[in-house]
Amino acid sequence: MNYIAYTIGPIYETILASLNDEQKTKRLQAGSAFFSNFMCELLIAIKDDFTVLVPHTGGDALSKGGNMGVFHDRFIAISPKLEEEIREIFAKRLKEVQHLIAKEIGDLSLSAYFDEAMQNHLVVASNEALKAVDKNVIFALNKLLDAQELQRRFSLKTLEEEKHPILCYQKKHIETSRVKTIEAISKEVGMPYYAVVTADGDKMGQKIKSLATENVTGIRPLSEALYRFFTAKEEDGDLYDLTTDTYGGILIYAGGDDILALLPVKKEDNTVLDYIQTLDKRFKKHVGDDVSLSFGVNIAYYKYPLRDAVNEAFDLLDNAKSHAPNSVSVKLTKHSGQWFKMIQALSSDAYTKWYALVEGVLNETLALPHAFHHSVERYKAAICKTYEDELGSVAALFDMVFADERKQEEKEGIKKACELFDAFRPKDDASFDALFSALAIIKFLREDRK
Repeated sequence: MNYIAYTIGPIYETILASLNDEQKTKRLQAGSAFFSNFMCELLIAIKDDFTVLVPHTGGDALSKGGNMGVFHDRFIAISPKLEEEIREIFAKRLKEVQHLIAKEIGDLSLSAYFDEAMQNHLVVASNEALKAVDKNVIFALNKLLDAQELQRRFSLKTLEEEKHPILCYQKKHIETSRVKTIEAISKEVGMPYYAVVTADGDKMGQKIKSLATENVTGIRPLSEALYRFFTAKEEDGDLYDLTTDTYGGILIYAGGDDILALLPVKKEDNTVLDYIQTLDKRFKKHVGDDVSLSFGVNIAYYKYPLRDAVNEAFDLLDNAKSHAPNSVSVKLTKHSGQWFKMIQALSSDAYTKWYALVEGVLNETLALPHAFHHSVERYKAAICKTYEDELGSVAALFDMVFADERKQEEKEGIKKACELFDAFRPKDDASFDALFSALAIIKFLREDRK
């Protein structure tokens, strides 16, 4: 038995290059769709030649796609055929797909430029050869692909635009694209800010190890579960419907366990924080409670460069994954340049209480004094000193500072804020600043920023 692994690209480089264009959101979505559709067509072409393990190709999976990029940049398959025959078949199928995509673009001459424009790496190896790399052949294949990706054989610049398949694909799809600009999204919701949301799976390696070390075909249920996560029709539709209809955003890609989306910070009663809660619940429902998602959420003014905002969102995702599994790192950069940032595990008591306070303030069952976060900042030293005691609480301090007679909603809000402080328990400047950021984000979300 031989194992086959293949990767396409350059997805990330294409994303960054797309963000320099005046129609960046349309080009960005079209660039992502190019790779997903290319992989989908390639899987259709090889499905009768090889047995595909990753991604899921059963049922109607290969008839999906369209607006949602559900296909990752890699596939893994097996075949009893000899390596030479596998490579011959694959080369033939690859040329067929390149011709098909060129035909879709409307210029068959582009077929000759795919190899120069795209990353194109194929690994064919026996079980014995892979075991020498890693006991788990899935890990071994991915390591070999990672090594090959360092040998760059593509460029987004060397070809003229009229000869570059990716750029030509983007240009064609931009003409009919209904993807909104960041400015249009902001105007629709009356809030001149947008959010870049990135997500990536946690503990996926452990799950792959448990499923597919003894028998590599054990990876197939996980492939199907990931496919269901993106495509299952639930109350708000599939992931594309959820992102575009319920939250008014743009889903750039959703493949494997990776997500990139652009959203308004708020749309009616829904916020970007609700969005990640929904994704988290769906992921655990379909993929399992033994894995999770971590998130990077970057909130920026609508004139803030999208390229920088996306790069920062990926950095925030790295921060979240370094903090703990199933964490979120949220950053808000205001129009003035002032910024706030916090990182918490979604399951932590601190995040749970913060999210409950956000919901309460936004649905107006709770209220906080207008300058609440600045009021508590004046007592920063006292608050940090309080939490040096393991049993310390700011309840008495809050009773004194906010003793004036207030509306019931504010009394309840201050009580919940006290619980939030007791969950965060800031003992130094860094931890207090994270809590201050959490409060500043609440103030930002509740304001009507026309």
